[in-house]
Amino acid sequence: MLTGTWAPTTRHPEAEEITAATPAVLAAALRDARTQVVDGATRLDSGALLSAVAVQQARLRAAGVRRGDVVGVQLPNWWEAVATAHALWGMGAVVCPVPVNFRAAELERILAACDIAAFVAPARYRNTRHPEMIRTATARAGRDVPVLTVRDPEAPEDEVSAPEPELDAGLDDVCVLMFTSGTTGVPKGVLHSHRTLLSDAWSIARLFRLDGDRVYMPSPVGHITGLVYGVMMPLLVGGSVVLQAEWDAAAGVDIVEADSCTFSVGATPFLRGLCDEYARRGTTSALTGFVCGGADVPPNLVRRATEVLGAAVVRAYGLTEMPTVTCGGPDDPERIRADTDGRLTGSSQARLADPVNGVGELEVRGPELCLGYLDEQHTAESFTADGWFRTGDLATISPDGGITIAGRVKDIVVRGGENISVKEVEDYLLEHPAVADVAIVGVPDDTLGERACAFVVTPEDAPPPTLRELGAFLLEHDIAKHKLPEYLLVTDRLPRTESGKIQKFRLRERAVRELAEGRGERR
Repeated sequence: MLTGTWAPTTRHPEAEEITAATPAVLAAALRDARTQVVDGATRLDSGALLSAVAVQQARLRAAGVRRGDVVGVQLPNWWEAVATAHALWGMGAVVCPVPVNFRAAELERILAACDIAAFVAPARYRNTRHPEMIRTATARAGRDVPVLTVRDPEAPEDEVSAPEPELDAGLDDVCVLMFTSGTTGVPKGVLHSHRTLLSDAWSIARLFRLDGDRVYMPSPVGHITGLVYGVMMPLLVGGSVVLQAEWDAAAGVDIVEADSCTFSVGATPFLRGLCDEYARRGTTSALTGFVCGGADVPPNLVRRATEVLGAAVVRAYGLTEMPTVTCGGPDDPERIRADTDGRLTGSSQARLADPVNGVGELEVRGPELCLGYLDEQHTAESFTADGWFRTGDLATISPDGGITIAGRVKDIVVRGGENISVKEVEDYLLEHPAVADVAIVGVPDDTLGERACAFVVTPEDAPPPTLRELGAFLLEHDIAKHKLPEYLLVTDRLPRTESGKIQKFRLRERAVRELAEGRGERR
């Protein structure tokens, strides 16, 4: 259970505009007769979704979950993920989203940082038996945590005595605890309230004038994008969500067209895949708006997708701590939509710390800003004395308000919208007998934004390891597969400053050059 008191770092007038949008009012939206959730052949109207919420609440209570408890939810983009989130929020509990590709090593870190009351997970997904994997992690952590399975053919059918679900939570209650990769390899627990997340959803809904829209959501609900814009925002605008669990561009286009989806938010791979598929078919899209962020977004992709889809395609920038800091608008000129990461949304604010030639670390604040971190030390390190959040990203701000991210202070690789803490992977690799020193950097990639390249120094007289060997070694540590380096360059030494810090900007330049020359190994 979370104990303590958190207050928003800043209050803005816009935040008060959504005061009425409490979970209770969202519950009223659930009582409309329209379809709320589409998941393949499953279509839930309001009554079916409310019933599913009640069923899940009964299961959660039977497992001992109470108001204020934190529950790990490791579900793909299934309708059960939507029902579980609203079930937990309605009973005043806290959702701790866990990406479906996390394995025992990542779960152990979460368990070490927070008291998890229960886990909700698939009985099996992508050949992984999640209950067994979760129990392995909890046993290693010395914990006994109940696991509630979803789509378990061996589980008995649930029976609920209460005809109505509980839908009662305060606007400023903590509703989400989401762990994000930091620069130190230690996960940071980001705390959000209903107010902060609704403020974010509301700002995007207003920018794109959403009203009754059908939102297409391929972005994982285990990430902030899928959770806010796929689970929360559709109810806020009187619309519905159409989920896609397994990414496939052709299937995505079929889903968009079959259900006449009009709006979507997703990372670069989703936009590129849809654009290529629509171009192949020679048709425009039912989508009228697509917000692309989470990884580097090539300006030419925005221009091409705008033309191919026939939609307002824009770049955006945000973090788990503040989901949408900037976003291009449908009425913005092409320069803002394609060449910048957009302008500030709603009443958010930004400034540059110690700019040099117009480039400085971006600091932000606004109604969407998280309440802080679970660890007070992380909060103290990331917030200024006057309440601004240090993003760790370098940016420029143009006279017309366009903000462009120029690089990262944080030592991470952003692969397909997912942050990979390179120190975590480096620390594991240093345990390999054929690795004396190692540094991982991100190299640009047209599809995923970045891919990880490992520079390895081998011990004297030792044969260099292969990329396959290093990958197998990491998998033995139960690390998520997407964190494995995809390029390997063996080197005599790593460039360092006089104080011993690795000069990763030099390694990035070198990786791009040497990989282009065909050197190194790639997966």
